[in-house]
Amino acid sequence: MKARTIDLSDATGVEDAMRRIAIVRFAEVLSLAPSLRHGRPAELHNLRIACKRLRYALERFTPRVPSLFDGTTRLTQIQDTLGEVHDRDVLLQALPHDMQVTRARINVQRGEALARARALLLDAFAAYGPFAGLMRFTGLGYGFGDGEGVAAL
Repeated sequence: MKARTIDLSDATGVEDAMRRIAIVRFAEVLSLAPSLRHGRPAELHNLRIACKRLRYALERFTPRVPSLFDGTTRLTQIQDTLGEVHDRDVLLQALPHDMQVTRARINVQRGEALARARALLLDAFAAYGPFAGLMRFTGLGYGFGDGEGVAAL
């Protein structure tokens, strides 16, 4: 997935520019979150990349906005767990089809990692959870933990 362009031409200062960047990158993550339900490899990989982009941006912002730190930590956990899923997807593609026992074991591991990634993301939206500072800073994500956002996962 190609990163969305961020227009900073009329930003009123550093914090406004940071907020705009965080909004776009967080929106990318939110738009890809339903891939955790479907489990399609390409979509999950795109979610992993979106988490990485958001994390890298937030790491630059935390010296000025410390409330974003918990979000960066959680994004790292989600990204790492999605990396485990991706590793299993690559293994499954490379593994000969006649190795059914091994394929089954790898599929179980993939499912477990996918469930962990889903739980990490859902927990991030809990009241006072790791994304609380990010949601306050961007105004995005409210309601994700209730209703439609949860149904998407």
